[in-house]
Amino acid sequence: MAFGSDTAKTEQPTGKRLSEARNKGSIAFSPDLNSAASLLFGFVLLYAIGMSAYNGMYKTMRVSLGNLVCKDFTPDSIVNIATSQVYELIKILSPVFGGLILIGLAISYLQIGFMFNSGLVKPNLSKLNIISGIKNLFSMKSFIKLVFSVLKLLAVGGVAFFFIKKEFSRSNIIDIIDLSLIEICGMSVKLMYGLALRVSVVLLILAILDFFYQKWQYKRNLRMTKDEVKEERKQLDGDPLIKAKIRSVQRQMAMKRMMSSIPTADVVVTNPTHYAVALKYDAAMMKAPTVVAKGADLIAKRIKEIAKKHRIPLVEDKSLAQTLYKTVEIGREIPQKLYYAVAKVLSYVYQLKKTNKKA
Repeated sequence: MAFGSDTAKTEQPTGKRLSEARNKGSIAFSPDLNSAASLLFGFVLLYAIGMSAYNGMYKTMRVSLGNLVCKDFTPDSIVNIATSQVYELIKILSPVFGGLILIGLAISYLQIGFMFNSGLVKPNLSKLNIISGIKNLFSMKSFIKLVFSVLKLLAVGGVAFFFIKKEFSRSNIIDIIDLSLIEICGMSVKLMYGLALRVSVVLLILAILDFFYQKWQYKRNLRMTKDEVKEERKQLDGDPLIKAKIRSVQRQMAMKRMMSSIPTADVVVTNPTHYAVALKYDAAMMKAPTVVAKGADLIAKRIKEIAKKHRIPLVEDKSLAQTLYKTVEIGREIPQKLYYAVAKVLSYVYQLKKTNKKA
């Protein structure tokens, strides 16, 4: 039996796992955050434009409904009055509704970014499963949501209780009775606004905590086992057998290219059986001699066979052959420290070719 961590979901979800969940519509989202932010912003906006909105509505009502006794009412006049009232009301309240829409969109974007998934619009009959619905009612997630709702109710109730208690302790009931109706209404509005503002702040704090909890729970539900991580990495990187086959083909192609470049070499430096390095130098094209092929053991033997077949000189220099093989890659020019040793070899080869031509 396997009791190791390979079967336990201990690994954080990978980017691919998160992307797949997002494409299916699974995201970390707190609806309470949108509601709380919109509520707080709405009260702040009402406080900012409340007086101007009141004055605008008062003026509109006074102009439209003033001197009703002197007006001749007809169906057209009634429609005109109602239309003007609705138009002015929309013009006054449009900043509030526009601001609420913008803050809702902004909070949604901050939570999930830009997301459009047409697949979520398709009906999913599995969501109508009664048994699954009953199980969800008694799940741990529902229990935590219930606890959070109770805590939210207690926090909001506590803030409201202490605020009202504090405000009433400052005021004298007898003094309030002596106030005019307008003053009492103004005091009531001020009291309700202060209460609503504090409740909104508490709801916003609780919504932010709920968002971080939703995010933590979301990643926790998507955690993976080590086997799943390995399998996903294998899918991304490719099957090892296929990769090994590709590398084998690439090596064969590189070997063919290397062997085909040996006939163009000027000399092959050997050691004498273990290493073979083919060098080429073209003063017009190269700054220094270049290694066009190299190999050890069987490959070195094959290089020497091709060199003999194409009458490429073989020069035995154990230390030079070993140094070239270990330090210079195929297609690279030799380092400056080997210039003198290679120059001696090439000089010998050029003299050998001149002697052969004269003979």
